[in-house]
Amino acid sequence: MLRPSDSDLHADEAHAARGDATTSDRQRVVGARAIRRWLVATVALGACHSSLHYQDTRNGERRTVRQPGAARALPPAATVDDRGQLRFAQALMCATVTETDVASFDVDQVRPNAATVVLGVVMTGLGVVAASSGLSTDDPAASALTYLGAGGIVVGLPLMIGPFVGTRVERNPLGTQVVRQPGGEERCGERPVAARRATVLWNGLHVEGTVDGDGVFALSPFDFVDALEPRLPALDLSIDLETADGKLGLDKIVDASALAAARPGFFAARHIDAVVPPLSQLEKLPQFEPGRLAVVLAPGPSLRLSLPIDNVGPGAGFALRAVLASSSPELDGRVIYLGRLEAGGHGEFTATIPLSAEAERVVASAGFTIAALIRDGLGLAPSTPVRFRGVVLRTGS
Repeated sequence: MLRPSDSDLHADEAHAARGDATTSDRQRVVGARAIRRWLVATVALGACHSSLHYQDTRNGERRTVRQPGAARALPPAATVDDRGQLRFAQALMCATVTETDVASFDVDQVRPNAATVVLGVVMTGLGVVAASSGLSTDDPAASALTYLGAGGIVVGLPLMIGPFVGTRVERNPLGTQVVRQPGGEERCGERPVAARRATVLWNGLHVEGTVDGDGVFALSPFDFVDALEPRLPALDLSIDLETADGKLGLDKIVDASALAAARPGFFAARHIDAVVPPLSQLEKLPQFEPGRLAVVLAPGPSLRLSLPIDNVGPGAGFALRAVLASSSPELDGRVIYLGRLEAGGHGEFTATIPLSAEAERVVASAGFTIAALIRDGLGLAPSTPVRFRGVVLRTGS
């Protein structure tokens, strides 16, 4: 039996070693070629960024501008002003347009190339997988996957991150223009109602009076509602205005809160001292002695009324007023204010009350009766009203 010689064995081992080296070199070459192919594919795909050019607009200041032209008048309305007077006016509404400043821009935007980012993610992912597989072999250095994976990671990471570096937006202003759109109506003032007289009705009672050029009624709601009462009622008013074109009717509900808010202005305008100190703080009390109630018919027609009163007590009187009672709805419930009356002082309730023709006939008739109940802020006034009964004389002035 023939046995190989030692020289033959050494030759076989050398040949095997050369074969292993050749395989390792071949794998490295394969890896290098793969990396080159990936680089070629990356270059063929394009740059990391894409450019976009477009026009953009931005809205600036927005304002409402009144349109020239006649204002539209709303129906007449009644309000209670800060002096406690009724005022008749019409709100004015004006047409408007809405103006908006619109700025235009040329925009140059450099943004990431989405395809490059996707390619970078894919290459990095495949590189990680290939490198992991190559490193898990018995001879990582001889594995083509190791080099292929490393090349994928080296090339993929810049492709994944690079597109997000160097992005920018440049805006080049082109100018500003004003865009106009029709708007709604807005209140643009008011004008007084051109009326000569007004008749105000509430709870079956009514008062009449003149209306001035500013639309203010000659009488205040506090002429027929006691302003010195702690709690004020709401008023449901029905109003007839006498204008050059005929009668004009309107309704108005005056809230108790609106009356309460107008009360200080009414006291100031009429110069009424409405202060009432607590009874416990007073050391001296007033004592009131009313005189004779006098009434006369005056031109207009109107009723002139006067009632003198003296404070014969050692203390001052507060919040004095006289409340009328009469069968005439134009006189019943009317309030005449005096305010404070010092100790030993003399005062007089006076009023000139406009009358309608019907009320004038009632006052001028035989047996006409009117009474005045005096009230004060401490409840010390006489409880018996002062009455007038008889024929009311006329005066020419």
